[in-house]
Amino acid sequence: MSWIPVVWSMIAAACLTLAFIHLSIWARERTRLAHLLFVILALAVAGMAALEILMMRSESIEEFGRAQRWLHVPAFVVVVSTVWFVRAFLGAGRLWLAYTVCALRLLSLIVNFSGGVNLNYREITGLRQIESWGGSITASDGIFNPWTRLGQLSLLLLAAYVVDASLAAWRRGGRDTRRRAATVGGSIVFFVLGTGIHYGLVLEAVVPPPYLIAPAFLVMVVAMGYELSSDVFRADRLEGQLRISDAHLLESEQRFGALADAAPVMIWMAGTDKLCTFFNKGWLAFTGRTADQELGSGWTEGVHPVDLDRCLRIYSNAFNARRDFTMEYRLRRHDGEYRWVLDSGAPRVETDGTFLGYIGSAFDVTDLKRGEERMRLAVEAAPSAMIMVNRDGHIILLNAQAETVFGYAREELLGRSIEVLIPESIRAGHPGHRYDYHLAPSARAMGAGRELHGRRKDGSEVPVEVGLNPIDTPEGMCVLASIIDITARLRIEAETALQRNELAHLSRVAMLGELSGSLAHELNQPLAAILSNAQAAQRILGRDAGNIDEILEILKDIVEDDRRAGEVIKRLRALFRKEESRYRPLEVNDVVLDVLKLLRSDLLNRDVAVRTELAAGLPQVEGDPVQLQQVLLNLIMNGCDAMDGAPGERRLTLRTAPSPRGEVEVSVADRGRGIPRADLQRIFDPFVSTKTEGMGLGLAVCRTIVTAHAGRLWAANNADRGASFYFILPAKGEGPDERPGADRLSG
Repeated sequence: MSWIPVVWSMIAAACLTLAFIHLSIWARERTRLAHLLFVILALAVAGMAALEILMMRSESIEEFGRAQRWLHVPAFVVVVSTVWFVRAFLGAGRLWLAYTVCALRLLSLIVNFSGGVNLNYREITGLRQIESWGGSITASDGIFNPWTRLGQLSLLLLAAYVVDASLAAWRRGGRDTRRRAATVGGSIVFFVLGTGIHYGLVLEAVVPPPYLIAPAFLVMVVAMGYELSSDVFRADRLEGQLRISDAHLLESEQRFGALADAAPVMIWMAGTDKLCTFFNKGWLAFTGRTADQELGSGWTEGVHPVDLDRCLRIYSNAFNARRDFTMEYRLRRHDGEYRWVLDSGAPRVETDGTFLGYIGSAFDVTDLKRGEERMRLAVEAAPSAMIMVNRDGHIILLNAQAETVFGYAREELLGRSIEVLIPESIRAGHPGHRYDYHLAPSARAMGAGRELHGRRKDGSEVPVEVGLNPIDTPEGMCVLASIIDITARLRIEAETALQRNELAHLSRVAMLGELSGSLAHELNQPLAAILSNAQAAQRILGRDAGNIDEILEILKDIVEDDRRAGEVIKRLRALFRKEESRYRPLEVNDVVLDVLKLLRSDLLNRDVAVRTELAAGLPQVEGDPVQLQQVLLNLIMNGCDAMDGAPGERRLTLRTAPSPRGEVEVSVADRGRGIPRADLQRIFDPFVSTKTEGMGLGLAVCRTIVTAHAGRLWAANNADRGASFYFILPAKGEGPDERPGADRLSG
């Protein structure tokens, strides 16, 4: 089965997916012309991939020529849409050059349908099957059409147009514009020129057919889509920041308004008969009435009719019980508006305990109540669980998400201590943590780098992330906690880690398959020695008088050979074993030596000399020995492969050394041909390989393993010859994954 049609189908699917995504973006905002042009471009590349599949699977000259002729239609669309995409996205480009490119491509399309088989061939003389890495594909032989130079000229002018537009955008733009110009312009120029040069070499018979262009244009489409998506994400992020700024500004205005409106405190006094005897200027200024109108029970005329009965009932009950009271009601202001006031009263008594009546104060809380309502609505609409706690640790506000996360009804939590949501194992120390937070309140994430858990109503624990924000209220400072249930995220992380381990295991199995011949030789040596010694012992024992010393010496050799074979099998079993990562303190030098023991026969068979420069006194690292051995195995085998066919000495150099920051650095240097500069970063991408038979997974798995160990892996060419691969691991105790256990839920 040929892989190429499958890969080309994937190219078409990828282009269609990108086209659908950006079509959705354009449909929501029609002013984004660049997205529409990108959609047209991606659809055209998908069409090119489909037509190339037809060409590769053609069984007759007519079928091949027809597919190649129609291939120039999406090619025309690609060129034209690229021209106007660059103009719309970068806002640059000479119009006369843009029209020239489009006109030349249109002329090429007309020639394509008017003469010869197509723009490429005047006559196709035959078809042949070419065996490639992806299987068998159809290629053509024939007489090239001289008009094909017209298509090449249009590509050359397209590259010139893109370079001119990119330089113009670079000169006048900031950092983001320059990045867009470099990414979009560079990718277009690189792949357009590469495609044109490749076709020219095919035309001049320097390289053999086929001439396939869909993969190159896919990479160009991906680069353009990446920049378009980056702009969308940046716009969304800026919009979010503006919303946050507006919310902060609104909150500040509300606090200022509440403080300003609450400033005029209204004071009143009443006698034992419940009739008011005094109102201060603040009260009178608020109501706009005279003292004579307010004294006695005249003040009740300003109370809202709906609130009057409740207000008088609270007032009378407090008088009868001689206790403090607080009530809210609507009081008519001097302008006729009813305003909410918070009225508090307390008994007046003589030093001898004689009851004199009441004294109280009231202030306007209308704006405060509206602010509280807005805040309540904002908290209720939040996508995460929100809980507000007062200074005493009692819950005074929560939203529906908090009910969902912890399994309580709202009424069950309001007024209760926040400790009810703290796991029992750490509940006792939580009040102390709250006290410490109130000493130095600040907006912060809680328990950074630690596992936090909350306690549900049923007693189970839920993993959470918590952000704390101090909120100033008339009752004092409160703490608003934003709580996110991360159960699903942890499950996804665990599944990702499992998949990473599966991939690493498969990579080890594949690697050991490559070493099977050498490993068999490594086992055959001690096994052959055991057999030979055992046969010798049999012959000695078969004699009438055996030499016991000689037999003991033979048995000693058998034991030693058995130990050698056992060590090989032990190392093989460790690499073949499929289990979860187990991190423990390691000596990096020991890992290096263990790998060299395993590869001893393979290195001898490949005539590779190994030089080790292992620094003494290195700090231990925290890691999985099997996974780190896998990294070294892969790097050493890659180094051996790099020296195949290379002239000169075949030598690998393995070094360990402390880094300037106290980490441990390991390097593997070969004497091969080196790595092309353009591939120094790409070789770590999945399915990218510089070897003809490589799958392109080895280095990607290595980087994943090193990253999981909080390290870094990179490659560099040596100054004289060959390449070196380096990786750095943090010393034990310096890694980021220190997770001492569950922390408290709120500060």
